[in-house]
Amino acid sequence: MEGSDAGEVLDIAVSDDGGVRVLRLEGELDMAGVDQFEQLLAADRPAGTTTFVIDLRGLTFIDSSGLRALIMADRGVRQDGGRLIVVRGSDRVNEVLEMTGVAQRIEFVDEPPLA
Repeated sequence: MEGSDAGEVLDIAVSDDGGVRVLRLEGELDMAGVDQFEQLLAADRPAGTTTFVIDLRGLTFIDSSGLRALIMADRGVRQDGGRLIVVRGSDRVNEVLEMTGVAQRIEFVDEPPLA
């Protein structure tokens, strides 16, 4: 993990619709991408946004800083009276979330709640 130059850059697509902000993550959520993730979660969201969907289906890797970012995002959203929903990713990412106990701390779904 440390010193890896071959890692994928994190790409995040953000959309807002009817009080829901969706972040679709692709690549790797590691120390290099955490700031971008945190900024896009909160940046310039429309008034009344209370539900946040973090879509991990395009994520190929997550490290401890990415796990912490998900936990802190969940905590911050709930403190503001909102809801954070995380869409399961690849088997590799899901295994990390399960093994570390993060999957038990945040709301996980198999598919995004938006039709």
